[in-house]
Amino acid sequence: MGLVKKFERASKRRLMWFIAKFLHAPPIDADHFRKHKFGKILVIRQHNQMGDMLLAIPAFRAIQQAYPEAKIGVISSTLNRGVLVNNPYIDRLYLYNKRNALSIIPLVRDLRRARFDLVIVLHTVSFSFTSVALAVLSGAEVRIGSASPALGASLTGSYLNLTLPLPAEEELERMNEAEHNLYPLSAIGIDTDDLAPVIIPGPESDRWADEFAERHWLPEHVQLAVHPGAGKTENIWPPERHAQVVNELNKRRPVSLIVVEGPSDTASVTDFLSVCDVEATVVSGRGIVDVAALLRRADLVICNDTGVMHVSAAAGATTLAVFGPTNPTRWAPRAPTLHIVRAPNGRLLDLTPDQVANKAAQILDL
Repeated sequence: MGLVKKFERASKRRLMWFIAKFLHAPPIDADHFRKHKFGKILVIRQHNQMGDMLLAIPAFRAIQQAYPEAKIGVISSTLNRGVLVNNPYIDRLYLYNKRNALSIIPLVRDLRRARFDLVIVLHTVSFSFTSVALAVLSGAEVRIGSASPALGASLTGSYLNLTLPLPAEEELERMNEAEHNLYPLSAIGIDTDDLAPVIIPGPESDRWADEFAERHWLPEHVQLAVHPGAGKTENIWPPERHAQVVNELNKRRPVSLIVVEGPSDTASVTDFLSVCDVEATVVSGRGIVDVAALLRRADLVICNDTGVMHVSAAAGATTLAVFGPTNPTRWAPRAPTLHIVRAPNGRLLDLTPDQVANKAAQILDL
């Protein structure tokens, strides 16, 4: 963590302790909570990470199943709008623009007008001071969420009526992140057996994807989509090796290829195209719902462990994801169409193109 980020977090922590002196959230226990009937529920999950948001979808599903008659709102960062915009478990999406501090003013105004009965602060990966502040500012009667180990329940007790538990470190190591999101909620009877993510592109994106696929994917070919980049450089399997996989598949059956390029993927896509023998159409600058709609029309999506993997799996696309240092048991989405090949000992440079090509051929029955 950089010095600026450390200073920012320390300043927020001091401010939070100061404000806590003037707040008191009347405590309730889990049994008392279960007796409540909530008609309007707000879930606060305004982190930027797209994969983390999709791994939280089962928690939204569990809340909707526990309160089927309730109207459910979610606060999301603007970056994750596309991930949630058509979600079947959300009635209204509130956007928080982190780059514009003043955006919190109209957001809070809208929240207070909605008159929520319950606020759930859903943070597991990292504790969010902003999320807890939004919970208080929403004006909801009941506020629940998990405590930060560094701050403890004594502080969150000033902001939250009920502090929910988080798993111990040794338990967390064996837990998928979707289960991690559900863990605190299960303590109050909110749970689900369905851990699959979901993303719904919508009619406009489906029309665009149909037209694009018809123009660029050739019939009688393997309709392949490849995303050779990743937001985290340590998760990038060399793009040249992705290209060698495509070349090998093309020898077995002609491939029609689309390459997905995100904002930070220019170098990876350039390196991929320099080695790939198959003519490719590059898709860049499209919204995530368009990308999701296109990927689920592919015979196979090959990608790294990155946000596009989560989007592809959530869209129901047949997906082959290359994992390196990240543990897929912990971080891979629980999607039935997701296949995984992990580098030996987590070292991506030890994973050969033949290993990935053979796995892809097995999935495609080539």
